[in-house]
Amino acid sequence: MRILTRLIPATLFGRALLTLILTFGLFAVATFTIIAVYALIPVAQRSAADLASIMVLSARTLQQLPPSLRDDYRARLEHEYQIRLSEEQPLADQTHYFFPYLHQFKLALAERLGKPIEVISSVANGERWFWVELEVDKGSLWTGFPRTRLGTRPLAGLSIIFGVAVLMILVTTTILAGRITQPLKRLSKAAEQVAHGFSPNALPETGPAELANLARQFNTASHQIRELLANRTLLLTGISHDLRTPLTRLRLAIEMLPENTPQTLATRMERDIEEMNALITQAVEFGKNLGAGRRDNVNLSRLVEDLAAGRPRIIWQRGPTCVYPVNALALRRILGNLIENALRYSQDLVEIHLDCKASKPMICVLDRGPGIPDSEREAVLRPYYRLESSRNRRTGGSGLGLAVVHQLALANQMRLHLGQRQGGGTIASIHLPDSRDVHDHDS
Repeated sequence: MRILTRLIPATLFGRALLTLILTFGLFAVATFTIIAVYALIPVAQRSAADLASIMVLSARTLQQLPPSLRDDYRARLEHEYQIRLSEEQPLADQTHYFFPYLHQFKLALAERLGKPIEVISSVANGERWFWVELEVDKGSLWTGFPRTRLGTRPLAGLSIIFGVAVLMILVTTTILAGRITQPLKRLSKAAEQVAHGFSPNALPETGPAELANLARQFNTASHQIRELLANRTLLLTGISHDLRTPLTRLRLAIEMLPENTPQTLATRMERDIEEMNALITQAVEFGKNLGAGRRDNVNLSRLVEDLAAGRPRIIWQRGPTCVYPVNALALRRILGNLIENALRYSQDLVEIHLDCKASKPMICVLDRGPGIPDSEREAVLRPYYRLESSRNRRTGGSGLGLAVVHQLALANQMRLHLGQRQGGGTIASIHLPDSRDVHDHDS
């Protein structure tokens, strides 16, 4: 049981397969036991009793015949019944030979003669014989029969039955377990695609009533999610358009202010308008599609160098060429947001490292800012959540940067990890997906 549990994976398919194997296996064992007890063993007992009777009767009959007829009787007995009679003890073979029939034969002889009888085995001309010593009127007589007389091969038969039973059990249980778990597997895969930002195709609403209803409900929920995301994007786009119209009018009004207006007031108003415009732009970008894109072979070293070029306080040392299949647009947005966060929260140098030696490359952005407490590392990935509660954009940002990074990474099978840097600060690392793990989904 423990071996099967270790070999079969702990999935619904594996558990269903294990349950069916055990059920059919126990049924097969019970069936074989019943057949053996009520059919095979009685037949073997009857055959052993008949053979024991013939051997005892043959030995006694030989002693009663005239010497001139004994050789002919022996020949006919061996030819018709495959039984030999000999006054000389055969040379016993010391090799152990497993033959379950001998047990029934011994019991039949013991019942007929009234005492236990020993059976010895010998090999003559490549053929195995079984012998018993019977007491007759003028001494003892050895009588035997060959293994081929019975024509049965219990070990071979048991092996074939066991092999066929195992094969049928595995095939049948695999088919049954597959029919049960295949719809759930499709549902699980589709739910995973939704979690990663994809829009999966509608599931077939077929099969048992419960699974068909589950697929129908999932299709409805998936359709509602797509509509919700589309409405969110449309809503944010509409709000952006509506807000930017009065902002444009305000900008024009500032330019038309009288010449005697204090310059500091006009500058402050222009800065506020630019800040509002930046907030609207970030909100609209967050509402856009953050799903997966096509993967192309990209030189990661050049991509990081393009992002770091022209930015102050960035340490980046370009290494050897590192070409890897990745969604370049998503990776640019991810690294761009991480670099912006690092520069905003840290006044010291920001380092960027690219590790391309492993099977899955990793890009790290390291800063010397205040860091992110362990208890807040999940919360900072939510939209509009900020560690700095003053709502000042210069010190706390808009709360959308890491949310965009998180959703883009999740949709493109990347992994974002936020860690504490030794000596203070944060290490934000992006682990790229396995190059073999390429999913083709409809967006």
